[in-house]
Amino acid sequence: MSQALYRRYRPQSFDDLVGQDHVATTLRNALRQGRIGHAYLLTGPRGTGKTSTARILAKAVNCQAAEVEARPDNTCAICQAINEGRLLDLIEIDAASNTSVDDIRELRDRVAFVPSEATYKVYVIDEVHMLSTSAFNALLKTLEEPPPHVIFILATTEPHKIPATVISRCQRFDFHRISTRQVAAHLGALAEREGITVTPEALAVIARAATGSMRDAISLLDQITAYGHEQVDAELVRDILGMVSGAAIAELTDAIAGGDPAAVLHKLHELIGQGVELGQLVNQLIDHFRSVLLLNVGRDPTLVDLPDAMLVTMQAQAQRFEAPQLLHDIRALNEAGLALKTPFAGYLAVELALLDMLDRGAAPVAPAPMAVAQTAPPARPATVSPTATPTPPPPASPVSAGAPAAASGAELDQSWKQIVGGMRQYSPRIQAILRSGQPLGIEDDQYVIGFAYDFHRDQVQGAVDQVNAVVSTVMGRPMTVKLVDSKYHLAAAAPAAPSTQPASRPGTAEPEEDPLVKTARELGATVARIKPATNS
Repeated sequence: MSQALYRRYRPQSFDDLVGQDHVATTLRNALRQGRIGHAYLLTGPRGTGKTSTARILAKAVNCQAAEVEARPDNTCAICQAINEGRLLDLIEIDAASNTSVDDIRELRDRVAFVPSEATYKVYVIDEVHMLSTSAFNALLKTLEEPPPHVIFILATTEPHKIPATVISRCQRFDFHRISTRQVAAHLGALAEREGITVTPEALAVIARAATGSMRDAISLLDQITAYGHEQVDAELVRDILGMVSGAAIAELTDAIAGGDPAAVLHKLHELIGQGVELGQLVNQLIDHFRSVLLLNVGRDPTLVDLPDAMLVTMQAQAQRFEAPQLLHDIRALNEAGLALKTPFAGYLAVELALLDMLDRGAAPVAPAPMAVAQTAPPARPATVSPTATPTPPPPASPVSAGAPAAASGAELDQSWKQIVGGMRQYSPRIQAILRSGQPLGIEDDQYVIGFAYDFHRDQVQGAVDQVNAVVSTVMGRPMTVKLVDSKYHLAAAAPAAPSTQPASRPGTAEPEEDPLVKTARELGATVARIKPATNS
């Protein structure tokens, strides 16, 4: 059985560590000065060299080479024993499988025994954050004051889960994600040693797929070379990994920037016809638009980790978008990715997201004008003789029960944004479909939503109880939704009800109808003002 590439090419010295120069330099200086710590904490993403560094450090502190600078030399008996996995004084523990307090108590009891071959007994506890609270408490005293012949090396991908009391007793080293350029260069060297011909573009694609993990990158190279091709190019890599070509992503982005719905949908279904997995497509689009956003906002190529050829394309695309548009597009794609995780999502979520991206965060379509309650016109100022007593104008006639409630377009827009946003916690798929709808107004206790397509309306109708709950929460009172065609017109407000007030008595009529006012005008008088009558 052949050995996996990532095991065959595991780093054996500090010089072999890629992308972690800060760690290698610090540990070399500590060895040179004889300042060996009793406990180390190595943190960082997976595949960045934490466990390899722990083994290198274990070799370095026990190496029998005369020159400190040469340690580990990988030729002495101790180094060879560690490389072959047979040194008894190097104890590697998987905390994920040994989480209990009893496991740590057993370790604590064995710590007192002196090394059998080496100078130091080294305990490497991988994924240490998986230990239980009781186990951490049991380890704490030993970690603080271990015997002089014991060194603890703790490794984890989640340092925030480790108690502060443990972290404070360790020297901490944070490992960084390895850049795409460094990964690609290292893969090229490995491929050359293996006699594999890999194009630079293919190396860049593998490096980007590894997302900063050298182990993942080497495993991908191992998987791809297993197909037996004499030359590995970018197209082969994408086919094997189920990825979309960079050219196709760039073409789709250009179509979105151009605002052409036909071109966008045509490109999408062309990719679907080629067997592209939609989740992978959405993930690549999110990553692509993220890079475009960084180039647009930051205007600094060092913010993105891209090959030179791809960088030029994205810089040109970054000039075709505005930052708010890119933020909107990334959110729409992220919501589509969540919707694809629901059963029977189909193509709809991605189609809606791409069409939504064509608006690129533009203001919502103005809703249909809403009917408002009719009120009586304000009374005209009148002039009455000093003896005339005015009567207040009658109150406005109430709106009929079936008339829509008064609301401003801004208020409707705001409530609609909250409803669409609140739908996410119930169903990202329905949230995506709601984006194709349009708020038309409010009738009684019904929130009217219009859809251009019956299919979208039927999909929302299937989840109407959830939508009702969101609408009621946003509006602050029990409400239901009314799903209609987008051409639906709200019912007009009812006319004002006829007045039922009794006829005015003399002296109490409206100024224009008061007999005293009429007589005064007929006699040529000018009515200057109204003075309320006094009761005497």
